[in-house]
Amino acid sequence: MYLKQSDLFWGMSQSVIQAITAKAVRQEFREGEVIFTAEDTADSFYVLIKGKIQMQLPGSGRSVYNSDRVGEIFGWSALIRQHRYLATVVCKAPTTALRFNCQAVGHLLDQHADSAAIFYKQLASALGNRLLSAYELL
Repeated sequence: MYLKQSDLFWGMSQSVIQAITAKAVRQEFREGEVIFTAEDTADSFYVLIKGKIQMQLPGSGRSVYNSDRVGEIFGWSALIRQHRYLATVVCKAPTTALRFNCQAVGHLLDQHADSAAIFYKQLASALGNRLLSAYELL
């Protein structure tokens, strides 16, 4: 299960992970395909299943983060209640990802406080790590 490999879901109850997984939509992307652009409405986040993604700054196209790690979360702007994505994500190889609607996942987490606390704690950690990685690229 790909969610078990994602740090964001580490330690959550198995039943909640299964319920979140049931809400996922599997998507396939070609090399060079844009998954979303900065300024697109941020309504979903993604978990990388296979492939390679690159996050780029709006306007300049400058790379701020690359990943080919199974379980990598991207599109987290939607999770922190941004109305728009903050970066553009481009596939650097054929890529498969799970797409999660944030409203649906948020509603589920509202019903499971213990798992929600773990989820948001892991999100804060992931954002901190992403910020450190971005500083290294700058």
